[in-house]
Amino acid sequence: MKIRMFLLLFGILFVSACGQEIVKEEHEVYLLNKGWDIKESIEMETYILDIPNEMLSNYEASGITFLSDYLGEEVTKYSYELKGKDIEGERLKAVLFEAEETIIGGYGLLPSWTPGVFDLDDKERLINERMIKH
Repeated sequence: MKIRMFLLLFGILFVSACGQEIVKEEHEVYLLNKGWDIKESIEMETYILDIPNEMLSNYEASGITFLSDYLGEEVTKYSYELKGKDIEGERLKAVLFEAEETIIGGYGLLPSWTPGVFDLDDKERLINERMIKH
């Protein structure tokens, strides 16, 4: 009876753990160094980076300049929900990119702001401009 209970409990824990994305330690450190705390992992996706020039220009206007260096290369995109919120109470998100298992950069997403993309180094500016809650 004890063995059945153990196996049932183990199976439940295994199934629930398989559905959750794991936060990579280096991502947590990277974001902590920029002042951000991860609430949870949202998704991970690997693909060949292909961004239209107009979108690339929009990223670059927001200070996101690393993407053009990796066009045509395989990258892995990790999306995280952050603990911080914007002024309307919506959770902020962070997107980090890796190439060959090395972080190449990232950006934040601010739901209540257009264009909505910000440099992860801009936390103090966003607080000062009252775009995010402190």
